[in-house]
Amino acid sequence: MNAKPNKSTKVLQTKSNNGMLITVIALIAVAVVVLGGVIWMAQRGGEANPISFGETADPAIEITDTGVMVVGEADAPTIQVWEDYMCPACGNFEATNGSAIAEAIEAGDLRAEFHTLNFLNAQSGSGEYSTRALAAIQCVAAKDTLPTFLAVKEAFFTNQPAEGGGDLSARELASLAEDAGANSDSVECIGNVETNGGMDKAEESADNAQKTIREVSDRVSTPTVAFEGEVVETGSPTWLTDIIG
Repeated sequence: MNAKPNKSTKVLQTKSNNGMLITVIALIAVAVVVLGGVIWMAQRGGEANPISFGETADPAIEITDTGVMVVGEADAPTIQVWEDYMCPACGNFEATNGSAIAEAIEAGDLRAEFHTLNFLNAQSGSGEYSTRALAAIQCVAAKDTLPTFLAVKEAFFTNQPAEGGGDLSARELASLAEDAGANSDSVECIGNVETNGGMDKAEESADNAQKTIREVSDRVSTPTVAFEGEVVETGSPTWLTDIIG
């Protein structure tokens, strides 16, 4: 009579122990997953290389808290430029005037405020290329030199995707920047703009550019150049020399 209860008790104890073992294994598995996720997120955060608008590597470059990229000597004549990296007319403007503007800036004869819009996002394959390119150039403005910023800016327009479905990924933009001389911090930042907060900052910057262009013009159109609060007729071959003297 005693054998049956003992046998029954032994079976019950085995089931309990198995249940406890399964519970412990499950808890360990959850801990491993959580720890792995924390490590992965930390690594991603390190790789993302985020930017801060208040900090730039070159004192000749400033990024305002609204994302405007300001370059050149503070006491030089200052132009405001509104552009969109998906805009074909902006690409033509860069091809025609970019080198002269860059030379004047580097010589200390001109200061430029670049207000970048993204209203042509819909013309890209991903629907967000204008924002992505803005985030990329802001990486360079924050982490690189003035000559490199100007070179990368030119490279982005020279390799501009076709309006109406063209596109470049963050990695492709990073490669273009690297070829134009960007340093490793800039390249890493560009490659991670979709995980380091760059896209959100760019979106806010573009929203601000939509507001500031209305201070000088009754329509949102790119490229638009202004000097001393007035829109400049950039079709004139002497418009730049008229400003810098």
